[in-house]
Amino acid sequence: MPLASFRFCSHWERNDRVPNRIGLLAAAGTVVMVSSACGGADPAPAWVAPSEAAPAAESPAPPARPKQITSACDLLAATVVIDLLGGSERTRLAAKELPAEEGPNGNVWRHCAYGRDGKQPFALSVATMPNRSDTVEETIDAVAKAGEKSVRIKDLGAAAVGYVEGGSRAVMAVVPYQNELRVVQFTGPTVVPRDKLADTVRHVLAKI
Repeated sequence: MPLASFRFCSHWERNDRVPNRIGLLAAAGTVVMVSSACGGADPAPAWVAPSEAAPAAESPAPPARPKQITSACDLLAATVVIDLLGGSERTRLAAKELPAEEGPNGNVWRHCAYGRDGKQPFALSVATMPNRSDTVEETIDAVAKAGEKSVRIKDLGAAAVGYVEGGSRAVMAVVPYQNELRVVQFTGPTVVPRDKLADTVRHVLAKI
């Protein structure tokens, strides 16, 4: 469903809030085509394997992972949200960094809300949890068990889950970094397909 068809209804409004669930977490080869250069009718083109394997193109090095995460909005621009969710040229969203939340165990959550006209139906939440790098499955299991319509998601981070809470759908994924666990969650209205939310989370994971 294109993002342009999402109506920013009042019941989707974030009101600077994030889901309560957050509270639970303190070279391929090449071929060439050749033809005759002699007079007369050209023979039919033939596919011939090259005599030597073409050198594989070098893949660009992945960006260095940041030692510290200081902003959620810096990890996901509003224009990228529109592209990933399938918005049109007329779709407009603005990003707003919300106050960070720090727990007594050193966990820090950073949030970015996306919306327009006073409504903020989409939110990105990113957390750093010190001394939790070995709790990948434990963390996702806790969210899955407490979630409504929870579904484990494969090939997203080290572990991931999608769930529904109230009128919102969310996808959360975790990745370890040194001794800390990093958590990325993207939330939107339930009409947004889970795979679209997962694409957004995947984009952020590549940066942290």
